[in-house]
Amino acid sequence: MMSKLVSCKACDKDIAKGVKKCPDCGKDQRNWFMRHKIMTFIAGIILISILGSALSGAGSEEASTVSSEKATKAKSESEETVYNVGDTFTAKGDQLEISLTKFEEKDVVGDPDFLGKKVSDGGTFAAIQYTMKNVSEEPVGMFDYPSINLVDEKGTKFDSDVDASSGYAVETDIDNSKILSDLNPDISVTATEVYEVSKDKFSQGKWYIQIGEEKVQIK
Repeated sequence: MMSKLVSCKACDKDIAKGVKKCPDCGKDQRNWFMRHKIMTFIAGIILISILGSALSGAGSEEASTVSSEKATKAKSESEETVYNVGDTFTAKGDQLEISLTKFEEKDVVGDPDFLGKKVSDGGTFAAIQYTMKNVSEEPVGMFDYPSINLVDEKGTKFDSDVDASSGYAVETDIDNSKILSDLNPDISVTATEVYEVSKDKFSQGKWYIQIGEEKVQIK
């Protein structure tokens, strides 16, 4: 069976397909890669090396970025200031000077027959007392007061129990906080809050009172 014919790359004469040179003009019919097999092999190795380095570099850079972010987060967490009961700190742009003066765990707050409250089944009351002083030159309105929450070590926030807080305020007879009025410069008030949470969960791990951005460890 005769081989298929193709045209010579130089003289266009019909030649057998697959021959290395044209029998008429002597033109080499192979492409550049076939004529330079060694150089083609070396170029391939170099290309593979370049691609490998590029991919490795990208992976290293990504890993470095992730590691850097983790290190920054860990550093930030390790540098977080946690206060103790009795410590004084500032909040709301240093306008307010605050101190959590007392924490106690209770089953009943106030007189159950008059504005008092007994804890729900399976729960416990975390009751706190704190002072807040305006150390700025301007009045501070109630809407500018920092939020105050009970927080577990996972960061879950709990709001205060309004009824229990009212009963505790009556029981302690120390709450003179401003509700609708501004807190004027150099004026200090004392306030109370009560939080109802699971007794079992409260017995485990660390717990805090978060006032604005600051944390006070209570247990």
